Amino acid sequence: MGRVRDAVTTGVRAVRRIPIPAALSHSALREARRATPPGHVQKAHAIEQEMIGRTRTVWLDRHRADRGLIVFLHGGAYVSGPFASDWAWLSRQAEAADCAALMVDYRNAPDHQHPVARDDAMAVIETLAREDRLPECGWVLAGQHSGGGLAMVVARHLRETAGVPAPSALIVISPWLDLELSNAGITETDRVDPVHERRLLHDAARRYARRTPLGDPDLSPINGSLEGLPPLHLSVGLKDLFLPDVRVARLQLEEHGADLAYREVSGRLGLQLMPRKGEDIERLHREHAELVARALGR
Repeated sequence: MGRVRDAVTTGVRAVRRIPIPAALSHSALREARRATPPGHVQKAHAIEQEMIGRTRTVWLDRHRADRGLIVFLHGGAYVSGPFASDWAWLSRQAEAADCAALMVDYRNAPDHQHPVARDDAMAVIETLAREDRLPECGWVLAGQHSGGGLAMVVARHLRETAGVPAPSALIVISPWLDLELSNAGITETDRVDPVHERRLLHDAARRYARRTPLGDPDLSPINGSLEGLPPLHLSVGLKDLFLPDVRVARLQLEEHGADLAYREVSGRLGLQLMPRKGEDIERLHREHAELVARALGR
């Protein structure tokens, strides 16, 4: 798949402030967490739970692992998740590729702090490699929101991990790339993103980071090297708080000559508790499916 080069909007139009949604609270995040797949996902796939080391994982159609594997890191600001939107994306992509999928339910703050999420994800992938359970045809690493940022951290570490095949592709959906939320451009997206969400994310970042500086590249991959990553699809919503950081990441990736597909969609993608629908989302799913198919040699 060639590089997707949509025109990038240089500014974000000011609109009426959105009312603070009830979903954006720590209690609502905990209640929205779906430790097991929703009913429609359970009907569509063979579901198996497995503890890999200290990490709970959930397989979708493990019997199809010889046809490829999608490893997914969920959203939730490191304090919750997975959500219905995580399960919906993973189910749809696994079905489209006729392959297996694995939800990595990494441990969350406040009970578990950095680097637990990174270590959980790395340990799962290293165990699969050691036990020859990463398919020869290839595997894909994907993540949304905090899981998208975490996926980029993990992909960077995998470049330096002996004995573990690198993912054939990387898909990150509205990734949280800077836990400091330090980009001055956020003042623009604040006009369309509730200020409450920024406060919630600051609190979540502190809960997870503990004593680690929020700018550490293992927390904020925008501050680390983005060189040498596998073919990558990067997407963000025009009303997402993370839009300025994702645009910076896009420029950095292009400067390094990355095999990059990029998409900005209307509305929001970040911190979505429920899956979105619409023409933009359908196009995004198609692009993801195309990259997965290419990564798995289809």
